[in-house]
Amino acid sequence: MRAATGRPTLKDVATRAGVSIGTASAVFAGKPWVTEATRTAVLEAAAELGYRPRERRAAALPAADVGTVGFVSWMSEMFSPANPYYAPVLFGAQQACAELGISIAYEVVDPASGRLPLCVERRQVSGLLVLSFASDDDYLRRIIAEGVSCVLLEHPGADLPVDHVRHDDETGGHLAARHLLDLGHTDPPPAIVTGPEGVLPAEHRLAGYRRALAERGLRPLPGYVRRSRFDAATGYEQTMELLALPTPPTAVFFANDESALGGLDALRDRGLRVPEDVSVIGYDDIAMAAHASPPLTTIASDKELLGAQAVWHLVQRIRKPDMTSRDTRLGVRPVMRSSTAVRVHRVRFPGETA
Repeated sequence: MRAATGRPTLKDVATRAGVSIGTASAVFAGKPWVTEATRTAVLEAAAELGYRPRERRAAALPAADVGTVGFVSWMSEMFSPANPYYAPVLFGAQQACAELGISIAYEVVDPASGRLPLCVERRQVSGLLVLSFASDDDYLRRIIAEGVSCVLLEHPGADLPVDHVRHDDETGGHLAARHLLDLGHTDPPPAIVTGPEGVLPAEHRLAGYRRALAERGLRPLPGYVRRSRFDAATGYEQTMELLALPTPPTAVFFANDESALGGLDALRDRGLRVPEDVSVIGYDDIAMAAHASPPLTTIASDKELLGAQAVWHLVQRIRKPDMTSRDTRLGVRPVMRSSTAVRVHRVRFPGETA
């Protein structure tokens, strides 16, 4: 597949090689961390497509005037580099910084303490990438007042001179629910296990799910919208709650892959088969999704690109702090694996009345 102009792009090469755009870029940049197998796959894909990397403009590379930036996350297990979703986000940011000659420092903060990030207090950074599930606008204003530019990942800041980079999660939620509906899971309609209230990516995915059902003239049945903490444990718990309903669902959309993995465990423990009895779709396409049992159908987001795009925006904002705020949404796409299937019968759940 080629770009509409006929000229093969780096994205075409990445797709052909089965890697992310960031990884394909790293191959042509000669990064030492790329495995030989990946390097070979990318170069072979480039040769097959006739791709030739453009010469980099010297003015676009060095960012020595930027120096060091910070990557700050709020104190939460959900939003830390240990999380299988955010580890590649941080990796993407690190790679973008390396290409620009910028240092990056990571720090966990607790706004409730009243303390600004140490890297800000010590004037070690000229800009911050802020990863937060509930941005504290007053806290951000204090950071900006110190002359530090900010780019927010996932969550916007109200009326602040910052940039916001996120995935198109409402579209993603719509794609996930529509996929289940297209497979015949309409009576009952699919259920959803979404994230905590106030977590905007979860709310946007829920809005997309509701829109897909409404387009078919459907509404979720009572108890079909469940909240998790975006982890396997609560994914398991909420799946058990769904299975205990008078009419359990035959399909479930989990708003992140970690909770979907817990859901698969719950279905297995109840003696139900996936996808024969219950179809399951996740969200994010974390690395372990492809190795679930069965491999998880999911909505993929380019996590490395999220981190890299945030860095590129931050460099521009540091250089032009008065520029208008930007809200950048990255596309998502469905990845079809083995955990969803056409509904062929109405499974009788253990304990369900006739």
